[in-house]
Amino acid sequence: MPTVRRRFLDLDYGQIHYRTARGGRPAGEGGPAPVILLHSAAQSSAMLSDLVAALGETRQVIAPDLPGCGDTAALPDKPTVSVEDLADWLAGTLGRLGIEQADVHGLHLGARIGVDLSLRYPGLVRRLIVDGNGFYSGELGAAMLANVAPELKPDLDGLYLMRAWHYIRDYYQFFPWFQRGAENVRGGGLPAPEVIHEKLMEVLRNGQTYFRPYHAAFGYPMEERLPKVTVPTLITAARDDNVFEHLDRSHALLPGAEKAATAGILSAKAARETAALFAGFLDR
Repeated sequence: MPTVRRRFLDLDYGQIHYRTARGGRPAGEGGPAPVILLHSAAQSSAMLSDLVAALGETRQVIAPDLPGCGDTAALPDKPTVSVEDLADWLAGTLGRLGIEQADVHGLHLGARIGVDLSLRYPGLVRRLIVDGNGFYSGELGAAMLANVAPELKPDLDGLYLMRAWHYIRDYYQFFPWFQRGAENVRGGGLPAPEVIHEKLMEVLRNGQTYFRPYHAAFGYPMEERLPKVTVPTLITAARDDNVFEHLDRSHALLPGAEKAATAGILSAKAARETAALFAGFLDR
């Protein structure tokens, strides 16, 4: 597989960090369109590295860290951000990279950004993959907004480190993580400690900014916007995703879209299988 490289792009307010791989012929020479991969909340493009590598065998792939996540600077003067803000940011980033049209894959929060980008920037999105879309309305939505992504402020006793560890560990045991009843138990057990550690480090690195894009997801009216999408779309979810049960509901909002369950991206093998499915859709 091609090497996944890390790059920075300078903007007026700060730097954007992204992972990229390129294989096959460039789009300008008859190759496939570049594909943009958008990570989920409380993460960075690191979670997509195996998918970047697998898709990068045949095309250009760019996976940016969203603002305030990973190594990308948070949007300035934005104590709160919206999905629309993030879509505007992405459109500007693609412009600076010289990309006039791309395929877009979005996971969870990224799916909302991809939908908004396709609606408000006609012609920029060629094909769209909505991956792992969940629905959070009513009491659940309010509870998620209030609790799901706590701000982590350092304290002299280091107690925030223990709070963060338990938050991330419980993320893998319960859905939502802050409701720990028997009815909230997720199947499958805990992953390896190294997996929990990696996600913990992502959250700690941006403990006072990562929650802004996370919160943006809960204010976006996906049930209203998804049915308006006109570009060719694949509605998908990983079988081990905590919102896999929402796959059919998402597809019902855009019945003309394709639908598929995937192996996910939690291992290199799974990511290659998922990449093959995505490439089949993008190349049709």
